[in-house]
Amino acid sequence: MEAAAATSARPDGPAARTRTGDRDAFVSLYRPDFDGLFDFVLRSVRDRASAAVALSDALPRAWDIFRELGAPHDVRGWLFVIARDAVLARPRRRRGDVQEREGLVYTALEAERLSDPSLTFDRELIELVWDTATALEREDYSLLDLHVRRDLSVGELAEQLELPRDDVAWNLSRLCDWFDSTVRLALLATRSRHNCGGLDGDLSANSASIERVAGRHVRECASCREMSTRFASATEIFASFAPMPPPPGLREQTADLFLTEPRRRRRKLL
Repeated sequence: MEAAAATSARPDGPAARTRTGDRDAFVSLYRPDFDGLFDFVLRSVRDRASAAVALSDALPRAWDIFRELGAPHDVRGWLFVIARDAVLARPRRRRGDVQEREGLVYTALEAERLSDPSLTFDRELIELVWDTATALEREDYSLLDLHVRRDLSVGELAEQLELPRDDVAWNLSRLCDWFDSTVRLALLATRSRHNCGGLDGDLSANSASIERVAGRHVRECASCREMSTRFASATEIFASFAPMPPPPGLREQTADLFLTEPRRRRRKLL
């Protein structure tokens, strides 16, 4: 990552001034994406305190690398990948832990981003999409989020992650296919089982997960296979979740760490 930053540094502009210690320039570089960075880390760790720590790790790390190596052309993608590194470094929560949902609305939708705005009224579907996303391991969730919600392309991710493009493309294709398929099979099993006697019988006679049973069934049933394609795309709904804003004052408090301290001292955000 550091090598990529050095070889693609801009010769002038705000990033170049950052290399000479211009803290105002650094804040101006990350400020446009601050809300998105907070939404990303919060959705990745699903805990407000852990998200604040991840962000307080990521931005000082970005500052240190900017001072040492300069800025990459893709500042936005670079910042989000640094944030992902900080997310992956956070301790995992135990499976039995309850997600922090009080006061945090993970599933509000921006209707204007949907091809069918009426989907905003389908709360069962919306909750299913979010629950399916959170079933992913943190490495997979964060990669899917960067691609689907932050619009980082395969090429951008491959460059910033320093991975072969084909590997990143295959991994994202696998994740998106699994995500859409899992949600559609769950909907088929819960909303359309009584339209097909075979599906209803398979589900009634099998104790495996409904997605697994429905997945086996659609391989043999053309009618159910066609029906499953009519359900909304999970990735479209996932991309349309409204950003979760940072707590009041966090943006200013974070900037103050860079603008007022001659040397970074560890300070917890929030």
